[in-house]
Parts: sequence; structure tokens; C-alpha cells
Amino acid sequence: MMTINGSFESALHKKNLLYLDKQLVVRTSDDGSVRLIGQIDLTNGDAIADTLHRQWTRPGTGTVDVAELQFIDLYGLRALALLSDMPLGRPIRLHNATPALRRLLALLNWPAFTIG
Repeated sequence: MMTINGSFESALHKKNLLYLDKQLVVRTSDDGSVRLIGQIDLTNGDAIADTLHRQWTRPGTGTVDVAELQFIDLYGLRALALLSDMPLGRPIRLHNATPALRRLLALLNWPAFTIG
């Protein structure tokens, strides 16, 4: 059984919950955007990619709010980048990216992402 604490506990009561583990909450908004809260790394990158792939195939999706994303490693970025190769062919628009994440994406020069 998973122990849940802090902001993760409150996320359980939201109707827009897409994914939850001990380090990450993924929620969707009424406008179809996705919000990442917590950390993405090797341990949950594949699960996040699967979850977002299901969401991404719905019309109107394409924006990921990363304001509350505390950590993402290269594996996590790769999991997000793979979504842009889906049949819809849209880049992932990252909203509220931190300066550090912006610098990392500029260094990687990944066309899968746009920052808005």
C-alpha cells in the first residue's frame, strides 16, 4: 500500500486526477492541459508517458504546466518528448517552465518542446 502525504493527499480528492505515485501527481484541466506536480525520473517516466499518451490523443490537448514540477531528469524529458511523435504530431507546449528548465531545453535544442 502506498503512503500519501502533503499535497499528494489533497490531489486524491480531485476529479481531474490522471496519475498518482509517491513522487508525482498528474492532473488535467477543463481546457485539456495537463499539470505536473512533483518529480519525474527513471522510476516513473514510463508510467507518465503512458498516462499522457492516453490524454494526448484527445482533441484540445498539448499544454503541460510544469510550474510545480520540482525535478525532471533526462529520462523524464525523453518520456515527454516522445509524445510529440504521436500521430497528432504536435510539440509539447511547456507552460510556467523555470529558468533552469528553459536553459536545459535550450542546450538540448529539442524540437519536441515549445515554451509558452
